[in-house]
Amino acid sequence: MDLGCGPGVFSIAMAEMVGEKGKVISVDIQDEMLLMLRQKIEHTEFESRILIHKSGPDKIGISEKADFALAFYMVHEVPNVERFLGELAMILKPQGKFLIVEPKFHVSKSSFEKTIKIAQSVGLNPISQPKMLLSRAVLLQRN
Repeated sequence: MDLGCGPGVFSIAMAEMVGEKGKVISVDIQDEMLLMLRQKIEHTEFESRILIHKSGPDKIGISEKADFALAFYMVHEVPNVERFLGELAMILKPQGKFLIVEPKFHVSKSSFEKTIKIAQSVGLNPISQPKMLLSRAVLLQRN
């Protein structure tokens, strides 16, 4: 799952990774971004691998379970981080992983650590903090 997928840069890369039998759910709140992604994948092999989903302002709204989710530079924009992470924890399969990447220039270390604590409170446990240029990142795993 690519949360806040925008025009789908990561969605397409993820669709390459999952192969012909895998699926990627690309989620965004903005119709324009989803339209750009839809046009990008139209008449390609990715059209059958990428499921496009418009989320609500305070709800992801997906019933399918995911093995992996990515939130790249978007968690800081979520109005209710606890609700968002709680819903995501329910969407992830047991042992499912979730990678949060936030921009250092916009998200302070203390704010990022607060997000990690909220994630832990909903059952998402940090397993590593990968180094990423100009970013803060944490890989979490559902219990």
